[in-house]
Amino acid sequence: MEQKQINFKEALAFGEEGEKEVAEILIKKGINILPLYQFTTEQAPKIINQNNNYISPDLTCFFNGKCFFVEVKSKNRWTICPKTKRTETGCDYRRYKHYLELSEKTGLKVLMVFNHINNKPFEHLNESSNGFFYVDVKEKGRYWNGHNEKTNKKIHKPIYFWNYNQLTRI
Repeated sequence: MEQKQINFKEALAFGEEGEKEVAEILIKKGINILPLYQFTTEQAPKIINQNNNYISPDLTCFFNGKCFFVEVKSKNRWTICPKTKRTETGCDYRRYKHYLELSEKTGLKVLMVFNHINNKPFEHLNESSNGFFYVDVKEKGRYWNGHNEKTNKKIHKPIYFWNYNQLTRI
């Protein structure tokens, strides 16, 4: 049991470090940010309306009179789609649906920023696989239900993926 706590703490620290790095990059680009990680990690800040509570994305950003959200996901590996052989990255499907609904309800963009570190270089792309990449949650991606295609046995929670060509490097 204690091992899981250590792993959770390590994962949390890994994610928080990625959020800070993304915030620093955005600030250098002239974007004003409200970082929500500065509050307690025991309960995530929420955006509340009449019908729902939404977990707030990591950063609320302001630039040229516009507001948008940034959710940061730190990753230590890319995924290769078994069918298309395309290089992909993604997030928990439940979170994806949550942020998609938040974007639709608020009329604001929600950008997923993937902080990829400690990856092997892309042999087929002739460029580094490390770095910061973003995509709008409204960009169509690929849903995977978490089941092994051959056995139909559930092996992971559902994930939503975007392929490398859909991402913009920061």
